[in-house]
Amino acid sequence: MGNLNCYAVVVPGLEGIAADELKELAAHDLHMGDGGIAFSSTMDGLFRINLRSRTITRIVIRLASFRALSFPELYNKAKKVAWASYIGDDVAVSVRASCSGSKLMHSGRAEQAIVDAVRDKIGFTCSETAHLQQILLRIDNNQCTISLDVSGDRLDRRGYRLHSGKAPVRETIAAAILRWMDWQPDQPLLTPMCGSATFAIEAACMASKHAAGLKHDFPFVRWPSFKQKRWQRALDKVKQMSVDGHDVQIFATELNAAILEQAKANAKQAEVDDMVQFALLDVRRLRCPTAVSVPGLIVCNPPYGDRVKGDAEGLYASLANVFKREFPGWSMAVIVADKSCEKALGLQIKKRLKIKHGGKWVSVVHVSNPKKSD
Repeated sequence: MGNLNCYAVVVPGLEGIAADELKELAAHDLHMGDGGIAFSSTMDGLFRINLRSRTITRIVIRLASFRALSFPELYNKAKKVAWASYIGDDVAVSVRASCSGSKLMHSGRAEQAIVDAVRDKIGFTCSETAHLQQILLRIDNNQCTISLDVSGDRLDRRGYRLHSGKAPVRETIAAAILRWMDWQPDQPLLTPMCGSATFAIEAACMASKHAAGLKHDFPFVRWPSFKQKRWQRALDKVKQMSVDGHDVQIFATELNAAILEQAKANAKQAEVDDMVQFALLDVRRLRCPTAVSVPGLIVCNPPYGDRVKGDAEGLYASLANVFKREFPGWSMAVIVADKSCEKALGLQIKKRLKIKHGGKWVSVVHVSNPKKSD
């Protein structure tokens, strides 16, 4: 395979951050859109991106694009795709179609046309334990685009989160916010109201350069065109990149003892429990850890709205008071759900990031606390 026409699906609002990460991972010809980035890459490049990306939800490759005005035409043109390179033995094919502004508006019939085209082109049989290969079909103004899922399960599902609280922040969002704040491993990090400890765990993985997708089950390893030696080379390289991150100062606090134990279990599953210092603590009693000698970063996703019963605005106000009183010289990134919470925070905002989180648009705000004069 030469250069592939690829598309990275991202959480809406993270397009710019994900595009910067793709550039670092040597993707080419990037074009940002709403909720994703088109780019080109080799298969080796896709190995690297799937293994190392921390902000991308899913990657697909575009196999074909053509006009179709009838279901027989869709079937005949889809049958010309080189399916034998991607669909192997004991693989179950799943097709998901979306149709808009076209003569072909019945998504079920469109999906069946693709299934029939694949079956009649190469023939395939699958058992109850068959692995799933997802095919995506988009029909927009009679233009059909067939894409193949490269990532399998969503890339934000790292495999370490055994326990989740209410509306936890996605791993990709946590990693993106840390990138957005330009957090570095030599900078102390404090994550109050840590919940599932996603911010702390993602930071620990970043500090140790642990590849986010190392334990992921990718569908491309079952493609007939798959090159095991090249894949092994990519795996070996990301493993060699890992470093000892035990000098990092990452702190996670939580008021609820049961949730704190679940957070510790998540960190242990991620194999970073010895890199994160956990404490049972009310955010109103938050203090700079005694071991910290330089200003750092606070990052948190306070409970709000439907996730918490009580005074959400009061919680934001308390967080702001503690930050101003106890953390001179520090910066903070905090997710705010609405203007009332932002007003309660009452801090001057340096920059803002709007993202889709928990099914709604929220803002991440960056605030800083000037150092006290001597």
